[in-house]
Amino acid sequence: MLTQIHKQTEEVRPNEQSFCQLAESIGAVFWMTDPGKTRMIYVSPGYEKVWGRSCASLYESPAAWLDSVHPEDRHRFEEAAFTTQVEGGYYEEYRIMRPDGTIRWIHDRAFPIRDKDGEIFRIAGIAEDITERKRLEQEVIEMSDREQCRLGQHLHDGICQELVSIAFATDLLRRDLVAKSPPEAVRVARITTLLDNAITQARNLSHALCPVNLTGNGLGVALREFATSMSRGSQVVCEVDCAEGAIVRDHAVATHLYRIAQEAVQNAIKHAEATRIQIALFQEGENIRLRVSDNGRKTAKADGQVFETGLNIMRYRAGMAGGGFEIEARPDGGTTISCNFRRKGG
Repeated sequence: MLTQIHKQTEEVRPNEQSFCQLAESIGAVFWMTDPGKTRMIYVSPGYEKVWGRSCASLYESPAAWLDSVHPEDRHRFEEAAFTTQVEGGYYEEYRIMRPDGTIRWIHDRAFPIRDKDGEIFRIAGIAEDITERKRLEQEVIEMSDREQCRLGQHLHDGICQELVSIAFATDLLRRDLVAKSPPEAVRVARITTLLDNAITQARNLSHALCPVNLTGNGLGVALREFATSMSRGSQVVCEVDCAEGAIVRDHAVATHLYRIAQEAVQNAIKHAEATRIQIALFQEGENIRLRVSDNGRKTAKADGQVFETGLNIMRYRAGMAGGGFEIEARPDGGTTISCNFRRKGG
């Protein structure tokens, strides 16, 4: 019996050594804890490079991992650490704050390890530094937003102005024909009406692609114009409540919030069959919160993957703005979508 145990030990030792060599050679951080998060069983040396803290400090105080998470992501991270890590399917992206003050983006995956009786006795995971990927994604999104804005300006300054000129010309023609040929004047009037409708649609598209200057209090103005355009000519009542103190000076953040509001409103109308939507922009302490509430008859999950696509877009933009994203079903029916982020600058 003792000979057999000795043999198994000798077989396991090289495997452990190989595992440690692999964990130490990869750039990602391999970690392992007990289910209750009271003990750090193992963390690879990559932790010191990514987190800027020693592995010894983490072994001494496992709570140091949570303490390093950005305050705006901490609650979400802590909740997931004690739920989805144990249940399986843990997949989180969050920010950490290094001792030197720099912020890094982390992609963290984990899964439970069970013993022979099926009981969870360890949680293992891999954390990767995705800061560079996030930076590139941010640049791509900002380039896309700038291109949309450029197209919107060209649409407004080019096609819209041409259509307005044609509408003026046809109206002058209609006036000339009123006395000479009334039937032709009526037909020209119909053409003028069609042109007016085309001008309205082109202007709405232009504003959707490129809202007014979003910095300062421009975000509130843009949201009001958007709500008016969504309410005009439809059975949907879209209202906006923007507090005077809710000023977003960062253009990129303001653009993300505007696009989130757009997506939330359009999803509520298309997928939840909402007839009343409320957009609110206000300040809570040092944070700015965007909230979009609707009275939709369907829940957020009613249209499954179709709705989920829009939801992922909003969640992604909220992350790019450096904020948190929440969605909840209202007790009286409908859905509320919220984006909360710390205001930059004064």
